[in-house]
Formats: sequence, structure tokens, C-alpha cells
Amino acid sequence: MMSSEESSPHRSVDLLVGDEIEELDDKEFELPPVETPPTLESILNEVDDEEEEGFGGHEFGPFLGDGSDSASLDTASLASTDSGERSHSRSRRVERSSSSHGVVLRHATLKGISAQLVSAAEKADAGNPTAMAVSEVIAIGTAHGLVLVFDPQQILKMSLGSLSTGVQYGSVSALSINNNCSRLIVGHAHGQITMWDLLNGKLLRTIIDAHPPGNAILHIKVGDFVQFALNLYVSLS
Repeated sequence: MMSSEESSPHRSVDLLVGDEIEELDDKEFELPPVETPPTLESILNEVDDEEEEGFGGHEFGPFLGDGSDSASLDTASLASTDSGERSHSRSRRVERSSSSHGVVLRHATLKGISAQLVSAAEKADAGNPTAMAVSEVIAIGTAHGLVLVFDPQQILKMSLGSLSTGVQYGSVSALSINNNCSRLIVGHAHGQITMWDLLNGKLLRTIIDAHPPGNAILHIKVGDFVQFALNLYVSLS
């Protein structure tokens, strides 16, 4: 049985220290010569180049609206003199990038359109809004099958559809505008699809067999070319 002195941790350490440790051969492993070995403090304070690039303006610039988050990037830097200078220059790059990109998204309440929708629902029995598509114009479908088209100044340009067809087709469930803003595709809750000319407000075609009857059109997309639009949007409906 081992004594408490022989089994103590200090005894184990003494045995390890006493063992011979084989040194690495610099020539065999092609190790470069080191004139001055680095200190522990310099190793801990060293900033990785990859981390330095990760906080650059290209990655975070679009998401910093006014440069206010640059202070949080500074606090994340290490407390050495060299890293402090790099963090300061990094903050300047982020501020310059954010100022060049500007605001990515801006929330705006369309009070003019909102007031007209309320008025149309109360006075013309248009129904509540059910779908919307935005391009050069703003198209809003209603629960009674109508589509109200507004210009960017929130002025009503045209009203598409009628209450009688709205009873037959159901509410507007999906809308899509083509690239040049000349065609509007309307999907209804009962499965019908209509195509409208946004230049003169005329009904171009009505498709009643492209979707199972009685099933609402949940998503619809206009093709780039009018002659191919039918094949494209039916597959995506």
C-alpha cells in the first residue's frame, strides 16, 4: 500500500519534472528560427486578421443606419494599444460605409389610400382589403372582388371589376403586376383568374379552368412576356 506522501499530487509533479523531455528537431520539422520568443501578453492581445476583416464596412455597413452601432464594435476590441488603434480605424470605415448606403427600409403609412379604402368599403360596398401588389402603381384587392389601383401620389386611377362578378368569383386572394407595369393578374377565392390592362383598365381575359374550382388562388405571378404569361402564372398559382 502506497503512503500518502508517495500518492500526493506534489509527488506526481516531481516525477513528471524529473522525466527527460525530447526536444523537437528544428531541421526535421522545418521550424523557422525565433529570435525573440513572444510573451503570453502579446499572444493574448493579438487580433486575428480574419476577425479584423469580419467587422469591415462591407458586411455591417448596410445594417448600421446612423453609425450608432460603431461604439459597440469598439467595446468588443481588446484593451491593447495596437488593437485600440485598429478598432478606431475600423469604426471610421463602418461609419463611412453606412453613410454611403443610407436607409435600407423605411416605414410609411399611406394615409390617403387608407382613407379612400375606408370610404369605398362604407359608401360603395367594396369590402375590406384582402390583397396588395406594389410596382409603379399600388393595386389593392377587396373582399367583394374589386381591385383599386392607386398612383404613387395615392390618387385613385381606376377601379377594376364589379360587385356582380365579385359575388361569382369571390374575394381577391392574390395579385401580381408584370415588370413594365402594363398587366395586372388577379386571383380570386373561387379559383378564377383575370388579366387586366393597367393602361386603359380593360379586361383582357378570364381563365376559369386553370385552377381547381372552389379553391382560392394563394399565389400568382406574371411572366415577363405577355404571350407567355398564361403558361407561367398557371404553374405558379
